[in-house]
Amino acid sequence: MSFDRLAPHYERLESIIFGEDLQRIRCVNMETFLEAESILLLGDGDGRFLKALLDSGSTAKIIWVDSSKKMLKLAESLTKDLGHNVCFICSKIEDFDVPDSFVPDVIGAHFFLDCFSEDEILVILSRISGWSKEHTKLVVSDFSIPKKRGLTTFITKLLIWKMILFFRIFAGISAHELPKIGQLLSKMRYRCLKKETLRNGFICSWVWQL
Repeated sequence: MSFDRLAPHYERLESIIFGEDLQRIRCVNMETFLEAESILLLGDGDGRFLKALLDSGSTAKIIWVDSSKKMLKLAESLTKDLGHNVCFICSKIEDFDVPDSFVPDVIGAHFFLDCFSEDEILVILSRISGWSKEHTKLVVSDFSIPKKRGLTTFITKLLIWKMILFFRIFAGISAHELPKIGQLLSKMRYRCLKKETLRNGFICSWVWQL
């Protein structure tokens, strides 16, 4: 999986389809991040959330991880003048491990888990659990199919199908369908502390804790 081909166009593509809603949902639980002294950001893309976090006054030690070198360069460029304490790491999630001295207070995964199959997500969540301490919070922003039936749900499912096909072709994601992220987290005994939604529940941000 690599988003290198899409990196220069990612923000524009996102804006065409969703306007500012995805960035809005990334930032909706910003206060959780601002309370943290150490933060791990997984698959954080082009750095727009990181910039928003630093602009909001975060002084946390941050480890930023993404498998795309071009996304990393974009994130570095976007935040280079902010005087931050960020370690940028280019790595696939399966090859990454946190340093022994780093135990995150908050782990952020914005539109990251939906790139994987449900079996892969369970493995990722197991690794995240190993990096966490008792009070570590996991903030997940992602898509969710609304339970209501009707034309809106049909259009939502069609959009998700097109998005997954697009990212399978151009980024090589392994997901064939939208994973049921909430159910998977509950299966791993995470407790949902908070949930915010946009677009009638299609775009979500959860705060979870073991």
